[in-house]
Amino acid sequence: MTAAIRPPAQTASRTRRAMPVRAALEWAFGTECARLDHDEIEAVGGTGWRSYGMEYVALERAQLGTRVDTSRGRSSPHDDAELIATVVRNTLPWYAATLVADLARAGRTPDWMPDARPRLKPDDWTVNRWGRHAKTADAAMLGVEGWQAIPRRNRKGVIVHDAVRFTPCHWDPTPAQIAAARRAYLDWWGYLLEVQAALKGADLTRIEITRDMPPMRPWKGAPQRL
Repeated sequence: MTAAIRPPAQTASRTRRAMPVRAALEWAFGTECARLDHDEIEAVGGTGWRSYGMEYVALERAQLGTRVDTSRGRSSPHDDAELIATVVRNTLPWYAATLVADLARAGRTPDWMPDARPRLKPDDWTVNRWGRHAKTADAAMLGVEGWQAIPRRNRKGVIVHDAVRFTPCHWDPTPAQIAAARRAYLDWWGYLLEVQAALKGADLTRIEITRDMPPMRPWKGAPQRL
C-alpha cells in the first residue's frame, strides 16, 4: 500500500523589500494614498516644540497643491502603507506629520533654496532708449546722514552744489531667508529620522526600512553658481 505523498509545508516567509524611509513614505502616501487620522483635540492642544507655525505648513501645502485626503469611495491602501501612516501620526506632532505626508505625496523635499546667495539688487529700475538701468536717488533728499552736496564752480565761476546720488539697494534673498529655508529642511530631516527609528520596530510585512537617509545638509559642498 503506497503512502500518500503530502506537499512540504511552506515555511519560507515572503521576502521583504528594502526601502529607505523617504521611499517608504512616498510609496505609502503617494502610491498607496494612505492618509492620516486627524485627532482634533491633540491638534488644537499641540504637542512638542514647534520650529515653525501652521502658517508655514499651509504655505508649503499650497505650493504642493495638496491637502489631507478625506475622500470616500477609494480603494484601501496596503496594510503596510496604513501602518506607516499610523506610525507617522503617532510619532510626530500633527503639524509635522502633515508636512511629512504632503511632501512624500508630492515626492518632494522642503525647498532649501539651492544655489541661493545673498545678492545686492537695486530697489527700482528705469528704462530708456539706452537700455535698463538702476534708478538713482538724491542722498540729501532721502535724509541720508553724512552726505552733503558737493560745491564746485561752473564755467561762469558760479558756485553750485551737485547732489550726491546713489543707488538704493536691497539684499535678495536675505541671509535670514536662506537660513530659515535650510532650518526647515533640517527639521524635516529630523522628522524622517524619528519616523525611521519608529518604523524599525513596526510589524511591516512587505517592507524593510533601511538606514539610508537623504543628505542632511545638501548645500554643503554644492557648487555655487555666480
